Amino acid sequence: MATLTKLFAGRGVVIWVGILTFVAITATESYTLLQDGFEDSPTRVVHGAIVGLLLLVALLVGTRWVAASLGAYLATLFFFFGDGDLLLWLVFSLVIFSVLAATANSSIVRIWYLVLLAIWMGQYGIRSGEDAILLVIFVPIAAVAYVLARNIFNLRERNLNAVLLMEESREQNRVAIERERKNIARDLHDIVAHDITVVAMQSKAAKFANSGQAAIDAIDIIAKLSTETLHDLRLMLNVLRTDGTMSDSSGGSADKPAATTVYAVQGLEIFTQRLKDSGFSVTSHTDEKISELPRSAQTALYRVMQEATTNIIKHAKRESSCNLRLEISGSNAILEMTNQMPNSKPKKGDLPVGGIGLIGMRDRMNAFGGRFNADVVDGHWVLTASIPF
Repeated sequence: MATLTKLFAGRGVVIWVGILTFVAITATESYTLLQDGFEDSPTRVVHGAIVGLLLLVALLVGTRWVAASLGAYLATLFFFFGDGDLLLWLVFSLVIFSVLAATANSSIVRIWYLVLLAIWMGQYGIRSGEDAILLVIFVPIAAVAYVLARNIFNLRERNLNAVLLMEESREQNRVAIERERKNIARDLHDIVAHDITVVAMQSKAAKFANSGQAAIDAIDIIAKLSTETLHDLRLMLNVLRTDGTMSDSSGGSADKPAATTVYAVQGLEIFTQRLKDSGFSVTSHTDEKISELPRSAQTALYRVMQEATTNIIKHAKRESSCNLRLEISGSNAILEMTNQMPNSKPKKGDLPVGGIGLIGMRDRMNAFGGRFNADVVDGHWVLTASIPF
């Protein structure tokens, strides 16, 4: 079906309609030639059969090479059409080949055809004698066929271009939707995975706490993080819902949710405190020039810190030391987070290597032309992320 559509679309329909027309006329001439014999047949019939074959070959060539097809037709005009004997052939061929010329993509080919056709008509009027009056028919037929076909072809091309633009726009929309889905999934992972991980760890801490105050402190952290997570999810739902019916009603709360704070410097302070609340000994250093980064770049660094903090809480040696560093080095803003690995040899899959979190962090850095690396060095998990400053 696709092959037939391509074959009979645009220029193809002109060629194949012409071929069928010439086959019908040639068949009539050939039948007369066979009936009367070659020697007894009129010269017009013999010429008609020969010209029919030549025009058929010329049209078949046009399926691949339009310029060659038009050249063969013009040669046939100059050699075989010197009078009005082959009037039927001449009328049909002028229409078909003028339409074919109008579909040529090259303006040079179209001009070349029209100039040579005008020259043929001029010499036809000189040498055809009384048949020169037929130019009154030939000229308007060729002109109307060419102009109409050219206009239709241009309209078809514009329609095809419009369809291609629509398909391209549809593909761009699809890519944009996929990219946005990926971004939303990544943000949901960063927000929910981090907060739920801290909640889970604090729940264990409350369960095994040696004192009531320690349990109360852990429960306070759980309550705060649960509220923050709920608030962040509502904010993300507001982005997905255009009517904004899920807007948060909490108003100006004093405890602004950490996950919605997208400034890198404040983020380092927040996640340092999260690690301390989870029992880690934390040292941190921040370069205040980081605040000069664009908001989007700070958001990317914030999310990397958030995911890295989640991984430390999940995989690092309990109550070990961590180091967080966020500073400007040369032309890059660099985030480095280091934590001690557990003493026991981790099983396959225990370390956060190649998971969704690391893929998301790498994607965030790549989006800004930055770099990301995470590996085990001397028993420590070292994560480094950089963004051009």
